[in-house]
Amino acid sequence: MAYSKTKSYVTQSELAKLLNISQQSVSRKLKELEDDKLIVRIISKEGEIIRLTEEGEKVLNSCLTTLKDAILSVHSLQIRGNIVSGLGEGRIFISMDYYKTQINKLLGFEPYPGTLNIVIYDKRSLENRLLLDSSSSLLIPEYKYKDRVLGAVKLYPASINNLKPAAVVIPLRTVHPKSVLEVISPYYLREKLNIKDGDEVVVEVYI
Repeated sequence: MAYSKTKSYVTQSELAKLLNISQQSVSRKLKELEDDKLIVRIISKEGEIIRLTEEGEKVLNSCLTTLKDAILSVHSLQIRGNIVSGLGEGRIFISMDYYKTQINKLLGFEPYPGTLNIVIYDKRSLENRLLLDSSSSLLIPEYKYKDRVLGAVKLYPASINNLKPAAVVIPLRTVHPKSVLEVISPYYLREKLNIKDGDEVVVEVYI
């Protein structure tokens, strides 16, 4: 809507034009809003003044919140797979102070020392895993520590079997094939979710 600096109102004909409907439709809608006690109509020397009632303000705020949530809502990818035992590398990686601090800073939780390894078995889930490579992520930057370099890691907030918080971790340098997904959480996931090797899990990754 465009208003001049001195104009703080809109006429019914202008409103009709902005909404691309007839002026009669605007009048009818205003009558409906009045009947629903969402607006009050006051006759003054300048014409008819329309104000929101308290209930109308609540409805408007609710609509604005819904619209905001829709605009800002995250998208997600679903990945299914089976639990497998790892080689213990995840425990070493997660136990390092640098990574623990960065994960806590970026995700808001201190991770359980270890990763849950999941083997992806279906085409759709593997396609979604590949999509992660080109999706935005949180990033733990590479860090030079004494005589070694701690590699960069991509983090994706996630849930596993609807349990939150959790995250998918993808080291930029890894020996795992793309069919293996690593998940971290503040919980010992095998115990928390009562899962074991071979069990199917569903990971919802938020991007």
